[in-house]
Amino acid sequence: MKHRYLLYFLMPLLLLQACKSGPPEASAGPSEAVEHMKELKLTASTTRTFFYEELPSASGLAHVPGAFFVLGDDSPFLYQLNEKYELVQRYPLFDTTGVVKGRIPKDVKPDLESMALFTYGRDELLLLLGSGASAARTKGYLVNLSDKMQVQELDLSRFYTFLRQVLRLEREGQLNLEGLAMDEVYVYLLQRPLGAGTNTLLRFEADAFKDFILGRGEMPAVALYHFALPQLGQVRAGFSGASSLEGKLFFTASVEDTPNAIEDGEVHGSFIGAIDLKALPYASDAANPLPVPVVQLTNEDGSPYRGKAESLVVLKGEERTYKVVVVSDDDKGHSELLEVQLEVE
Repeated sequence: MKHRYLLYFLMPLLLLQACKSGPPEASAGPSEAVEHMKELKLTASTTRTFFYEELPSASGLAHVPGAFFVLGDDSPFLYQLNEKYELVQRYPLFDTTGVVKGRIPKDVKPDLESMALFTYGRDELLLLLGSGASAARTKGYLVNLSDKMQVQELDLSRFYTFLRQVLRLEREGQLNLEGLAMDEVYVYLLQRPLGAGTNTLLRFEADAFKDFILGRGEMPAVALYHFALPQLGQVRAGFSGASSLEGKLFFTASVEDTPNAIEDGEVHGSFIGAIDLKALPYASDAANPLPVPVVQLTNEDGSPYRGKAESLVVLKGEERTYKVVVVSDDDKGHSELLEVQLEVE
């Protein structure tokens, strides 16, 4: 038992050293994947916009055939839309006592910021994760779509402590997980930085991560990758949502002038970007984050979109064209949904 606890405390240090040195192949020079990613050109056109008066603070989005599920970071409900983006149902995640006008007070809200769909055995599940920015925000929830939307609360405080150690975050409030995506091999978590920090992708092996989340495995090993995003004015963009498809990690990034991971601030706009997952070995140096291609979101008339994009789902369209669904939060108790045509050249 003593050896087990020693391994737990040593693991973050070993992982940090591994991430610092980087994979062996990264020292060989720029890869084709990196060069290809630098040459990627993204164009985005907003085709439709929807406003939701009774869906507060949209922060996460997932898609299953026939439905979209939307998460609100200060709401006790999971919301279901149909394929026409009409709100058709809401499901309580926990006790709604004390909720005022459908919103949970900022100091006690679980701040559920990310969501992803995955399968485990015969079950299809949604995993909802808190941002980890405070003690109240270290919870997660599993919603079993295969079992009448049964909800299981997860205490992830030990997991978030581990992530703070790996990321070398010294103070509470610096951890700020904003995006979650899964494919058949890996799980991707996006850390939104504060101040001079870098946007960081945390990657886990999918099977180990699922086993841990379901209480059937040990703490999963993690690898870190760092990315440079553009600025609007004097404020740098930060990761806010993730969706994986066809070897790429698509993401939303918003530009918000805020002093910490808890308070809201002025929003200057939002981006959609794409990371070629083959280029990850070349993003292991925190001092030299890898630039990634992005395109700024616009309104239907082509003017800059000033909303705070929080999450996205990317669906395959025609060759090099994707249908992207984006949800945003106006920090006033409402939400928007944008349908976007994204072209990757």
